[in-house]
Amino acid sequence: MEQEYITNTGETVEVEYNYYPGEPDQWYDSNGDPGTPGYGPTAQIMHVWYTGLDSNGLEVRVDVENLIEEDIEEKILEYHEQ
Repeated sequence: MEQEYITNTGETVEVEYNYYPGEPDQWYDSNGDPGTPGYGPTAQIMHVWYTGLDSNGLEVRVDVENLIEEDIEEKILEYHEQ
């Protein structure tokens, strides 16, 4: 999935990610066996793309995932809860 996101400093980036909705608790299986504990939703961020201009004025796309200090995963989860 891809979603546009505006950082706290105002830059627009595109976030490429996988979203996993989670699974609710299941106390018992249909045959009466003990069930499984659930788990909450998660998002796996693959890339955070920033588009800018290089020194020649040409458009370039740069993966800035390791440079972003914000919790983008939290924003993705909030988006999917809506």
